[in-house]
Amino acid sequence: MNRHPLKLLVLSAAVLCGPEFTRSEESEIAFRIHTLDPMSEYSACAAVDINRDGMLDIFCGGWWYESPSWKKHFVRQVRKIRGRYDGYSHLPLDVDNDGWTDILNVNWRSESIYWVKNPGAADTEWPRIIIAQPGGMETGRLIDVDGDGVLDILPNGVHFAAWWKRIPKGNHSQWVRYDLPEEVAAHGIGFGDLNNDNRGDVIGPHGWLEAPVDRQQGKWLWHQEYHLHPDTSIPILVQDVDDDGDHDLIWARGHHYGIYWLEQRIAQTGRRIWVTHTIDTSWSQGHSLLWADLDGDTHPEVITGKRYMAHEGRDPGARDPLVIYRYQYDAERHDWRRHTITSGGSVGFGLDPKVIDLDDDGDLDLVVSGRSGLYWIENLLHP
Repeated sequence: MNRHPLKLLVLSAAVLCGPEFTRSEESEIAFRIHTLDPMSEYSACAAVDINRDGMLDIFCGGWWYESPSWKKHFVRQVRKIRGRYDGYSHLPLDVDNDGWTDILNVNWRSESIYWVKNPGAADTEWPRIIIAQPGGMETGRLIDVDGDGVLDILPNGVHFAAWWKRIPKGNHSQWVRYDLPEEVAAHGIGFGDLNNDNRGDVIGPHGWLEAPVDRQQGKWLWHQEYHLHPDTSIPILVQDVDDDGDHDLIWARGHHYGIYWLEQRIAQTGRRIWVTHTIDTSWSQGHSLLWADLDGDTHPEVITGKRYMAHEGRDPGARDPLVIYRYQYDAERHDWRRHTITSGGSVGFGLDPKVIDLDDDGDLDLVVSGRSGLYWIENLLHP
């Protein structure tokens, strides 16, 4: 018996109908949905020039898909742990400095950080190299934590807090772990400058860590100033929503209903205060958030969507239709306008979606992967 009868229904529709067109209401943006692999169940994806031919390809789990035909190439056998494929993020980085982009993975079930080596011109299986096994991580992102211009690994450790610095050493890299105060460990993480000191702070669901001048050896200061939710999204976005000169927080609930933003204000006493605002509570499982300008008006939007069957249907609203939306802040109304990218069908948002100009036509597209398949959502703003 198929454990996900909904998947058979939506995937059959996708295969039979071919590319699907959608239009974002009130926005003049149309999208074309390309079904790249309806049977894929990997949680993450990446858009990267795998074969160095000048065009962006797609990497997803045990395969990569060659642009422009999206021919499928084998990468490796991916472990399935307790019913899920290992690989909760796909972070492109040339780890061994050989000119070929490799893929970093940050994982929950194997509790590991590892990378898979791009073999370049050789058509062979990609080897897997362990960096660390620190414990369960919801996912992770590449962030320049210490401001030196080199990307670091910032995982969302649920029971630990740390970041990893890459130190290039000829044709390989050394990785150094730097621990953070464990108060920030929880489901959800973000990064950004909350106190306007030009240093990126680490954001958690129950407070934030103020970055010291020396991020490697200095003391990170814990500020328990707010409480979000126990299932906060990855990432927590750090953006100046209302354009008042300070950074606010935007998050969704990864395993429940709701998207929210937390407005930062400074009281007359000089104390920082936070005001919670609801954006949308009509759908659930917004596990991942993006911040990008899809409509070309120079004002980025929140882009997020429903993850498919995160906990085998046990999450509230898990069997509701799959949706992907973009939310644009309206300064005059002090509210958010919701625009539909997809609704119904088989397209879910997964754990590590990407926003990128995949077809090099001047606008930003989406590449999304989850347990309901792998999809390219083509933005037709500049066809």
